[in-house]
Amino acid sequence: MFRRAATVLGRIATGAAGVQIGAAAAVALTDKELSKKPDWYQIAVKSLEDALKATSKKGFIESPSVLQEAEEALSKISDEHNTEIQWRFARILIEKADLTKDPKEKAHLLHEAKEHVKKALAVEPAKGSAGVHKWFAILLSRLDAVEKSNHGEDIIKHLEKSVSLDNTDPYAFHLLGVAQYNNKDHKKALENFAKAEEIRRDFSANNHYYSGLALKASGKKDDAIKSFKQSVQTLPRNSADEKARSLSKGALASLGLKPEEINGDDL
Repeated sequence: MFRRAATVLGRIATGAAGVQIGAAAAVALTDKELSKKPDWYQIAVKSLEDALKATSKKGFIESPSVLQEAEEALSKISDEHNTEIQWRFARILIEKADLTKDPKEKAHLLHEAKEHVKKALAVEPAKGSAGVHKWFAILLSRLDAVEKSNHGEDIIKHLEKSVSLDNTDPYAFHLLGVAQYNNKDHKKALENFAKAEEIRRDFSANNHYYSGLALKASGKKDDAIKSFKQSVQTLPRNSADEKARSLSKGALASLGLKPEEINGDDL
């Protein structure tokens, strides 16, 4: 929509700096020229920049206000035929669906998100977009939970594509590992959990928890215990991490550890 926002988009998606987001004259504005525009115009530019930055976060957004502000900003350009814009709008809807407790609203938001993902994939550039494949996989996993369907193979396919395009995203490797664990491919799952840790150590209690599950399923009890303990120790960054720490405590108890061994200061 505006020159500065187009510049931000260019930094987010290499090669996309020339995307037309509104009138050509606006895209061509310099910062100095922008400062001469009305306040409402400058505020709109800033809102769009903030939305693009927020939805570029590799982790998850659980703040309703952040999601609402991003949705309001991106809704002004939601009809743009641009992959990077469309998957970000889909992401907002998916994460709003995660926060609602209303089943009908959740289903509606997920299906609306699916339409934006389809648009994103339809205009995906030849060089690819890691974001659209990551969030399409997340969308499919959410739809599986709601509709009791099984998109396991497609989820793996899109996450493999995502990490091939961006090998710096620990969350994408983690999600790929989870999908492979669910598919009972414990060896590949453990490889991707380990890769996620290589990128960012202790970034997720959930990653340690799933590592523990895969190790346990592989018959490696001692290593599984270590991973579950790491999960309990890891600072939670979102609700999934909180749940993972609780589940890890339960897993440790089921493996024979005493309460003081699970909750002690030596963990």
